[in-house]
Amino acid sequence: MAWTRVTGMRIALVVAVALAAARFGGCSYLELADARSVDYRLLQRGARAGSSDVVIVAVDDASLETYGRWPWRRSVVARLLDAITAAGAAVVGFDMVQSERTTAGGSEGLPERIDGVDEATWSIVRRELMRRPDDDQVLAAAVRQSGRVVLGYFFDFARQAQPGPVLEVSTFNLVQRGGNGRGGERRLPKAESATVNLPELRAAARDVGYFNFLPDDLDGLYRRVPLAVRFGDEIAVPLSLAMLRTYRPEQPLAIKFAEFGVESVRLGSVSIPVAEDGQMLINFRGPGKAFKYIAAADVLAGRFDPAALQGKLVLVGVTATAVADVRATPFDGVLPGVEIHANVLDNVLRQDFVQQPKWIVLVEIAAILLVTAMLGAVLQHARGVIGSLVAVGLAAAYLVSSQWLFEAHGLPLSLLYPLLAIGLTYTAIVVQHYAVAERGRRQIRNAFEMYLTPAVARLVSQKPEMLSLGGETRELTVLFSDVRGFTTISEQLQDQPQALTALLNEFLGAMTDVIFAHGGTLDKYVGDEIMALWGAPVPQPDHAARACQAALDMIARLAVLNQQWTQRGWPALDIGVGINSGPMVVGNMGSRRRLSYTVIGDNVNLGARLEGLNKLYGSHIVASESTIAASGGLVVRELDLVRVKGKLQGVRIYEVLGAAAERVRWQPLITRFESGLRAYREQRWQEAAAAFSAVLEERPGDGPARLYLGRARAMVESPPPPDWDGVTVMEVK
Repeated sequence: MAWTRVTGMRIALVVAVALAAARFGGCSYLELADARSVDYRLLQRGARAGSSDVVIVAVDDASLETYGRWPWRRSVVARLLDAITAAGAAVVGFDMVQSERTTAGGSEGLPERIDGVDEATWSIVRRELMRRPDDDQVLAAAVRQSGRVVLGYFFDFARQAQPGPVLEVSTFNLVQRGGNGRGGERRLPKAESATVNLPELRAAARDVGYFNFLPDDLDGLYRRVPLAVRFGDEIAVPLSLAMLRTYRPEQPLAIKFAEFGVESVRLGSVSIPVAEDGQMLINFRGPGKAFKYIAAADVLAGRFDPAALQGKLVLVGVTATAVADVRATPFDGVLPGVEIHANVLDNVLRQDFVQQPKWIVLVEIAAILLVTAMLGAVLQHARGVIGSLVAVGLAAAYLVSSQWLFEAHGLPLSLLYPLLAIGLTYTAIVVQHYAVAERGRRQIRNAFEMYLTPAVARLVSQKPEMLSLGGETRELTVLFSDVRGFTTISEQLQDQPQALTALLNEFLGAMTDVIFAHGGTLDKYVGDEIMALWGAPVPQPDHAARACQAALDMIARLAVLNQQWTQRGWPALDIGVGINSGPMVVGNMGSRRRLSYTVIGDNVNLGARLEGLNKLYGSHIVASESTIAASGGLVVRELDLVRVKGKLQGVRIYEVLGAAAERVRWQPLITRFESGLRAYREQRWQEAAAAFSAVLEERPGDGPARLYLGRARAMVESPPPPDWDGVTVMEVK
């Protein structure tokens, strides 16, 4: 006991030290899991409505249908800006870049002559085109007149990128540097080139900001936004911050550096939490459409309430399918980039950030040490259910408290490391206590697997969710087999119970081997009855053919066994097989303590009833019409059209006689039998009796022919009523 206690405490200590080192060390896989734990907290919190102060004017699919494909003429964009400005928007941010000149309006790009057009005509057309205002100038004028526009541009961070257009120093001189750690600027993302707006647009704009987001290197999700980027010797800010400093011009934007990196980012009195590389964790409001959207086409057409834009921070961006800049975020795999800017704006306006304090790592280390020490101490004295409850309770308490800290104070305490500490400590300590018990459980599992086909066992190992309750409707084939007169055989061997058991086991084993050989799934044994199915859990397009061939091989295998049993002095066995195909519900059914992979439904019941018809018809294998239609190629003969109990419609049934290769042997008998059956249904009783007699002369033991011969002779003596339809009604199940 003392050794166990010491080992348990040592395990707890080793786990704590290892995880504390991993937390400081920065393993990429653990960092990814830890990042996703923050995603989990966001999802647990749920979606929240975005601020009403932020509105998105979207160039959506409907807008493209009205005004044509993107990009639009800049005169159209100018009209859009004029409408937004007229509505009283406080700031208008463009999540797009106008970097290339257009040829709409003005003389630029117009040739002196065009082949095929006479000089006089072209001169008139050219003068008219030259009178049109230049689209770039039209947009620049709209931007200048608005006086509240922040233009977006984008950086290229690839080292081999081609240099972009030269940017004015004034573009980036709006950030106040602070602190003594000039070297800390090296921690900022460094851009190699930029794609910017036309000079006249930049000169007319109130401010500019980049619209880049940097994906997480570990999984490609967008969780953060860089609030500062190095470009040459200057520092640039994102579109969202540029809009905010335009919105609140009295509040300067200041970035303070230390030797380790960024120490703080402030917009006036608002301190924005960032990591050392200047990136802010985004407190996403939810999936797409968390903010108010207005279609650009509606703004252009005046189909909107101007009050919806009055005094608002308005983002203009493209959200149309195939041309939108979409990003994968914790909430949404295809969130338009413009809405990420909206989330950043909303975070700063509401000041409900996801915090990133430097001391949070120390709190997480303390949590790791605390939970491992507590669990190690408890497991010295409590095992089994109590130990498990303590471990689960610790984990639940940490989950609840960390979620509360996240939602109330924006503190993203690590879920991964403390929970991993609980799991590893608990697992390592209890494994020695349960080693012997696990060996026993393994023996039970091995015994249980004897009742499953390899396919089922393989599928269950790959997809353990199959063991949960539930089912699905699938097209399957079910087979029922029953020993005729087994009660009599049991009475014959009642004084030899071992012989009876050996006979039954040998029979069931041989029949099961045949079923498995044809890919079937053993459903159950009920005494001497066998139930099997095809098409589940592994789909089999030829499930009907497999079942029929298995039935033929079962009959053939039983003939060999009967010879061996006769030599031992055991009685011979005879079986009847019923097969039906159709939609059935298949799955694990029962309780969590005892499950059975089985099928249920009307088609299953019909299969069982078809097996019972073998006694009546003197046949061995009775199959439904649906099975025969799906199997194809087998040698069969139609037996009857029967209406079983509980069914209104008649079911056409067949006897399976052999494989396709045996058709020549069976064809003469089938032809005679079918002629007799046809005469019988047409009430030509004498002709039918003669045909069935001919079948019996060829095959004296033919059960179906003997049955129909008796029926035909009975009909001669007592004809059926006028409404007789030839359907045999089965009153018993």
